[in-house]
Amino acid sequence: MFSNKDIARYYDVSEVHYRRIWQLDKSHSLHYGHWDASTKNFHDALLNINKVLSELAGINEKDNVLDAGCGIGGSSLWLGIHKHCRVTGISLSAKQVASANALAKKEGVGGRINFETKDYTSTGYPDAYFDVVWAIESVCHTSDKNLFIKEAFRLLKPGGRLIMADFFKQPGLTGQDARMITDWAHGWAVDEFESLDIFKAMLLTAGFKVSDINDATAAIRPSARRLYLAYFPGALLGFFYRLFHRGATEFGKKNVSTAYLQYRSLQKNLWQYYIVLAHKP
Repeated sequence: MFSNKDIARYYDVSEVHYRRIWQLDKSHSLHYGHWDASTKNFHDALLNINKVLSELAGINEKDNVLDAGCGIGGSSLWLGIHKHCRVTGISLSAKQVASANALAKKEGVGGRINFETKDYTSTGYPDAYFDVVWAIESVCHTSDKNLFIKEAFRLLKPGGRLIMADFFKQPGLTGQDARMITDWAHGWAVDEFESLDIFKAMLLTAGFKVSDINDATAAIRPSARRLYLAYFPGALLGFFYRLFHRGATEFGKKNVSTAYLQYRSLQKNLWQYYIVLAHKP
C-alpha cells in the first residue's frame, strides 16, 4: 500500500518528466486534458478539461471550491481567473504547494486562490464549508476511495457538487490483463484503480445523488497516445541514466514504463476515463 509520503515522492521525482513532455511550465497541468472540436493542440486540450468540468458543475463567482489533489495549481488558477470563484487547492506534496502558491502570486490572484499541504481524505476544514469539490485524476491515488467520498460529502454544503475526472478499470480483470493494470497503477503510486460500478455504489452509499456520468475516453485518447510515443525515447534515455546514476529512484524508473502500459491497456479496453458529477442533497 502506498503511503501519502510515497505519493508525494512520486510527483516530486517525476516532475522532470512532466516538464519535458507535458508542457508543465506552460499549462501547469498534470492531467490528460480533453480533446474535442474546440481544441487545436495539446495545450488547448489540457486547459479545455477545466472548461468542460466547470460548465458541467455550473461553477460561478459565488462558489467556494476545493481542488482536491491540485498538482502545481493549473486548474485552481484557471477557475479563479475564468470563473472568478474562491479556490483552495490541496496536495500531499509540499513542493507542489510551494510552486502553486508562487504561480498564484505571479498571476496576482493570491487573495482568492491559496494552496495548502493536506490529505483530501482528512482535510480538517469545517463541515459544509465548500460549494464544490473538484478532483482531476487524483482520487485514484487513495487506497480507500470511500475515505475521499465521505470527506467530500462532509465538506460540501447542501446542494454542493462533486465534480471529478479519473481512470476506472474494467471489472473482473484476471491474469495478464489484471497484471498490466496493476503494473501501470503501481508505477504511478496508485494501489489500484476502481471500477465505475463500485465507485458509483460508494457515492450512493455515502448519500450523494449521481447526476451525470460521461464516458470521456475518446476525449483523452490523443493524450494517452502522446504519452505512449514518449515512451520510446524515454526508455532509451532512462537506460543510460540508470547506467550512470545508481541513485535513480524506483518511481523514476517505473514512470517511463507506465507510458507504455497506460496506452496498451487502453487499446485492450481494460479501462475507461469518466467525468462524474454528484450532488449532496
